[in-house]
Amino acid sequence: MEVMKKKAIATSPLSSTMGASILPLALALVLSAGTALAQPKPAVKSAKPAASAESKPADKPSDDKKKAEEKASTDKKESKPAVELPIENVVGVQAEDLVRAPSDYLGKNIRFTAPFFSFSNVALDYKPALRQSKTHFSFLVLRPNSHVPLSELKLAMPIPKDEKDPMSKVIAGFKEKDELEITGKVFAVALDEPWVDVLRIKKIKSAPDDKAEKEKTEKEKSESK
Repeated sequence: MEVMKKKAIATSPLSSTMGASILPLALALVLSAGTALAQPKPAVKSAKPAASAESKPADKPSDDKKKAEEKASTDKKESKPAVELPIENVVGVQAEDLVRAPSDYLGKNIRFTAPFFSFSNVALDYKPALRQSKTHFSFLVLRPNSHVPLSELKLAMPIPKDEKDPMSKVIAGFKEKDELEITGKVFAVALDEPWVDVLRIKKIKSAPDDKAEKEKTEKEKSESK
């Protein structure tokens, strides 16, 4: 009897129907879980910030240009001549008068014009009126309308510290008979001669061309015959 009941349950239509409906549901759950596992994980964003535009090598030419502009500005400033401060209480004098009465001008600022003759050490390393050759240079001027140097007039001037100083080029370019305007101060009268610290020097006229002067003289002579 019990055996017949079990057979009846196993073969009943209700159990068959329930089994048929559960199977598709279980299969759907399995497929759904597999699909979820198969989906790719979202990419994790890197915390490292992107390189800024300023760190790019492309900006290097801009930096080089800036440095070049700064260098050009510095060179331009260096090439500008220094502003000359005015020298006060300057007494105009003839070079011959200065030599004739040096004591009258001791301690005074003086100014005169004279033709350049040559560089010399005549005003250097003399203890009673010391201006050292390590720090100063000296030069001679000519007597008026003569080719004889005015050696009694001692002229000393500090050597320019910078070779780029425009005055260095001016001084190096002096030629015999260039007309100079000299401003200085008489600091000593040793040997009864004027010893002058040259404060400022300026070429006001270039030396005449000897060749042109000679041709002019010869022309004048030929015309006078």
